[in-house]
Amino acid sequence: MTAEDAKTPEPRVQLVIGIIRQGNEILLVREGLGADGEMRWSLPGGGVEDGELMHEALRRELREETGLLVGDPVRTAFLMHIDSERHPSAVAAAFEIGKWAGELAPQDDDIEQAAFFPLPDALKLIGELDSATQREPIIGYLSGTVAPGTTWLYRNRGMEETLVGRW
Repeated sequence: MTAEDAKTPEPRVQLVIGIIRQGNEILLVREGLGADGEMRWSLPGGGVEDGELMHEALRRELREETGLLVGDPVRTAFLMHIDSERHPSAVAAAFEIGKWAGELAPQDDDIEQAAFFPLPDALKLIGELDSATQREPIIGYLSGTVAPGTTWLYRNRGMEETLVGRW
């Protein structure tokens, strides 16, 4: 094999997403998730850093984005494996949080606001997200139409998002 034949491995992206409930309300954060950077509401979360386990990244990200201190997850809500040109083989895991404490006070400059919404309102706001990968698994889980722990497989090319499989 020549040096030209060797393929440089692409860095893998791992994301964590947190679902925090207050009675019948869901915590959402407002950030620039629109196709052109428009502010949209979604679940809080972010990237797993080198050397972090998912539950550690989840606690860190939720603290940064919401100001809340959270315990370990109580359930895996859903998993996503997304193959896109920009991020080949990205994996996102969403977790339900059972225990949390503190006041909403986002510390991340990318987060404009964090707030609890009644479930119907939260589903409507999440439905406004441009991307199926950002929208479908969350709505499926929160609405109860898809079982907890469901895995979603997407292949994204250009503006086309294709759901390849789900189980």
